[in-house]
Amino acid sequence: MPSTRTRFARPLSLLERTATPLRAGLAAALLLAIVPAAEAAAPAGGLWPCIQPRVDSLAAAQMWDGPPIDGLAWRDDAAVADLVPVLAARRTPIEEAGTKIEEFAKQAGANKDARLTLLFAGVFDQINGLRARILTGIERYSKHQIGLSDRIRAESLDLAKLKKAATTDADKTKAADAEKQLLWDTRIYDTRAQAVTAVCESPVILEQRAFALARAIRAQMD
Repeated sequence: MPSTRTRFARPLSLLERTATPLRAGLAAALLLAIVPAAEAAAPAGGLWPCIQPRVDSLAAAQMWDGPPIDGLAWRDDAAVADLVPVLAARRTPIEEAGTKIEEFAKQAGANKDARLTLLFAGVFDQINGLRARILTGIERYSKHQIGLSDRIRAESLDLAKLKKAATTDADKTKAADAEKQLLWDTRIYDTRAQAVTAVCESPVILEQRAFALARAIRAQMD
C-alpha cells in the first residue's frame, strides 16, 4: 500500500489493468474547481508531487524585451480586455491567436505599440494567475492523496486482522466487505494519481504559451 511519503507519479500495479486515466484537460478543470480563485499561495509542507520543478510565478523579463508592463491598467482598454481572455485560453490555437494579434495591431491606430504592450500585460497577468491557481490545486490534491494513502494503509492492516480472526460466515462476510472497500479506495487513489501526473504538465504548457504569445505580440511592434 502507498505510504504518506508517496509521490504519485506512477499508478498502483493492482489497477494498471483496470483504471482509466482522466484526460489532462478534465483533471485541470477538476483541480481548478476545488481551488478558490483568491487562493494563490501554496500550502506549506512539501506537497509538490510533480517531477517538474515548482516555479511559483513567471517573470515577464524572461519572455518580453518590450516596454515595462508593471502596473499597466490593461482592462481600461475595452478591445484589449476583450481579446486577452481569448489569447490566454488554451482552447485557442496559437496560430489563431497569432492571427488575432495581427488583426488587433492593424486596427490599433497611432498608439499601436502602447496598446500591444497593454495586450501583453493582460495576457501575462491572465496566464500567471491561472498558473498560480493550478499550482495550488495540484498541491491541494496531493494533500488529499496523502490522506487517502493513510486510509488505505489502515484498511489494509484492518483487513489482515479480520481475515485472520474470521471463523464464522458473518466474520467472513465482514472481511469480504472490507476487502471490497480497500480495493475501491485503491482504485480511486490510482485514478487520481494518473490525473495529477497528467495535470503536472499544465504549468509548463502555460509557460510555453506565454512565451509564444509574447513573441507574437512583440513581432507586431515597430
